[in-house]
Amino acid sequence: MNTTAQDLATKSHNWLKNSVFPLWSKNGIDLQTGAFAEGLSLEGRGLTSPRRALVQARQIYSFVTAGRLDIVDQDVVKKTITQAITNFSKLYLLENGACLHSVTPEGVPHNKDLDLYTQAFALFAYANAFEVTKDEKHKTEALKILSYLKRERKAKGGGYTEIKDGKVFYQSNPHMHLFESALAWATVDAGEEWKDLSDELYELCMTKFIDQETGNLCEHFEEGWIPQRTEGNFIFEPGHHFEWAWLLSIYQDFFSIDCRPTALSLYEKATKLGVNAKNFTVDEVWSNGVVKKSSSRFWPQCERIKAAARLGLDAPIREQKNFAQQADEAMTVLFTYLDTPIKGAWQDVLLESGEFSKQDPKGSSLYHIINAMDEYLNFRPKLIE
Repeated sequence: MNTTAQDLATKSHNWLKNSVFPLWSKNGIDLQTGAFAEGLSLEGRGLTSPRRALVQARQIYSFVTAGRLDIVDQDVVKKTITQAITNFSKLYLLENGACLHSVTPEGVPHNKDLDLYTQAFALFAYANAFEVTKDEKHKTEALKILSYLKRERKAKGGGYTEIKDGKVFYQSNPHMHLFESALAWATVDAGEEWKDLSDELYELCMTKFIDQETGNLCEHFEEGWIPQRTEGNFIFEPGHHFEWAWLLSIYQDFFSIDCRPTALSLYEKATKLGVNAKNFTVDEVWSNGVVKKSSSRFWPQCERIKAAARLGLDAPIREQKNFAQQADEAMTVLFTYLDTPIKGAWQDVLLESGEFSKQDPKGSSLYHIINAMDEYLNFRPKLIE
């Protein structure tokens, strides 16, 4: 690696080890129940707001990944995950197999929506817990969630319905996270149900989510997976293009299905249409290529890092330098979000004005950041410059 990449790798490891996990292990976990806080205040104190299931799931992943990177002691990881997943099963899972959206800090149901996004992350939580504990009851719970989805949430034309505030929606994003969860389970368990789910979501992406005319991936649909359009155009998110490209690359490696042309197309369109002159990935673009929302949340920067590092590894040697440079650019940008008074915290949104929004650091965010840093640390050294 060049000096810049070496510095970024060292900086990533040190930031996680010396700033993030000391802070979030101390202030971001309820020591009595093992539940993760929804977030921290700007002063670094744990928030007492209702706790979403997806935050519990994402923080379980974050601690598992920290253990894999030798940032947190393995015994501490196992204890943390065991307590957290026990609390998760007790408070969030219903008898029909579905998972609640959120509970209060006292453990009382807060938002009883059974949104698809939450179901996807519940599967993700159990996959990561199973990786650490090897406890078969985690697979049993995951299969209950999957059974619930297939029994009660099948959508016309394939996939599953999203439910929010009692209304039904059709969205690609929760399916992306279902795809992520299916692949996470496939890494730790040989059950055919995970390949079947992965195959189903791959086909849905290829035949429904990606517009055949523009090659862009739509976010919002009408029933039957008809893209929602305004004056002929639909919205796509460059960050999700990068994320789907990354997932398709993993799916290809796992099941030997050639996804590279599609992954590269999504990656290249996100890079061309969604990365501005300062190397920040913007939030939303119309399908005709016109930027809709030029603010930049932190997480699309993470997805660009992951996609560049992993897709670069499969690229011809002559092309790897370009992917390496793009991964470095995105990681450099990401660190601007991590420059905060409280070490181990982050900023969420770079506004169109060029200033960062003033928001409490969300517990849901670390999953994006450590995932990007994990991919960068693993794959960036292998790219030939």
